[in-house]
Amino acid sequence: MNALRTHQALQAAAERRAVTTTTRRHVHLSSSPLVVVGYHLAGDPGAPLALVWGTARDETPHCMVVPEPRNRALRFEALDEFAIDLLAYLSRFEVRDDGGTCVDAPQLVVPNAGTAEWLGGIVGRFTRNLRTDGDAPPPASVPLAGKHLSFFGDLLPGSSLMIAATDALTLHWQTGQLPSEDLNLAALLGWIDPPDGLDGPAAARLGEQAPPAGPDSDPNWDADVLADLIRSWHVAGDDPAAQAAVRGELEGEIREQLVPAWMDCWRALDQLVALPAGDHVAGRWLSDRKVWTAHSARMAEGRAFFRNIPTPVQAAGRLRFLESRTQNLQREMAWDDPLVMAALVASGEALAGRVVAVDADRQTFNANGRRQRRPMITLEPTLDFARPAGTNLYLSRHPSVKLEVLPNDASGLIRVEVLKGANQTKTLGLLPTAGDEIVLSPYGRPEFYQRSTVQEIPWTHLQLVEDSEES
Repeated sequence: MNALRTHQALQAAAERRAVTTTTRRHVHLSSSPLVVVGYHLAGDPGAPLALVWGTARDETPHCMVVPEPRNRALRFEALDEFAIDLLAYLSRFEVRDDGGTCVDAPQLVVPNAGTAEWLGGIVGRFTRNLRTDGDAPPPASVPLAGKHLSFFGDLLPGSSLMIAATDALTLHWQTGQLPSEDLNLAALLGWIDPPDGLDGPAAARLGEQAPPAGPDSDPNWDADVLADLIRSWHVAGDDPAAQAAVRGELEGEIREQLVPAWMDCWRALDQLVALPAGDHVAGRWLSDRKVWTAHSARMAEGRAFFRNIPTPVQAAGRLRFLESRTQNLQREMAWDDPLVMAALVASGEALAGRVVAVDADRQTFNANGRRQRRPMITLEPTLDFARPAGTNLYLSRHPSVKLEVLPNDASGLIRVEVLKGANQTKTLGLLPTAGDEIVLSPYGRPEFYQRSTVQEIPWTHLQLVEDSEES
């Protein structure tokens, strides 16, 4: 946590209400999201117990329950209900524009990162490769839904195709409680949007008393309610009326546990939609639409395959790609949002200050002894800047202008020289003038050339093989 975040946390604690850490919204919000919450059996994430889902807050959400989660036939029977609705929802986003890209894309909203990892990872993984032609096959909809869930579980940084409400809220607000406490959606919303008559801490304490948002259920509820209902299911045997009674009672209990979390997801979306979208959000959503278009094409052609264990080369390539996408997301957020840029200044990664002087005609000699124009900007920093000489920075309002920090003297001023972007007659107008307040950030224009792919296993991903014992 940098100095600005620490200040914001102390401010939230003092004001007893969360404070905004951004001026813009950095996620795309769909006009028709699918909100999903669920539980799995304690100690067995591969055994779904219940799911509650829906696309409209003013309608009663659908509910799926598994009266005996350890029974695979009952598990797949219940998942079929969810899978059919999921496939119907996704089919609404297959219309394409003249360029062949889907005009819109689906968006799944879940209460927390744990639910996102469970649905997209575990549930998707154990259902996507199920055979529908063997003994006791599952419904055909279940493996199809599993492939889609695996797709949503393997998204890139900055994607809005699946949103975890707690992650989205903590990206835009700072509470006065511990980060681990922010994982509770109801408590987090208590700090951000407390009910009338309550402050943030009081509303958070009230939220902590609500049933868990999943995917783990309340252990006390498991022991006092769920265990009895599962026993009742076994006692019902093959009696349809008795089984229906147990299902009905279990569904009522599940709705009491999960519907509050489902409604909290909609409350989270209400808080997010109130913020204006950042300039780069639309571009990232276009990228999401293209990714969704490619996935839906693979699904239609039967080519949607997912590797359970990547090769070392694939893992290394994927890691490098994720690092690049993460940096691009951080760059775009900083460009869009002055508060995000201020956090970089507070952490010492960016430099903010007042321009004292600009020497636009300064010249130096290159390695070949030829003169070259290298304008110099002298700054009075707003905060201490401890990065060493040679650090590369970029003019935040013109990221094409690349600068290098020069060795400093004891005056407290910082001098930077222009390496490129504003060292020619036609680009000198990009330079600031004396008296301007500017920010030099670590983010320049992204690279547009295609980097070479990973061909050999890097040392970070080598698999160690023990030497065989000498005979």
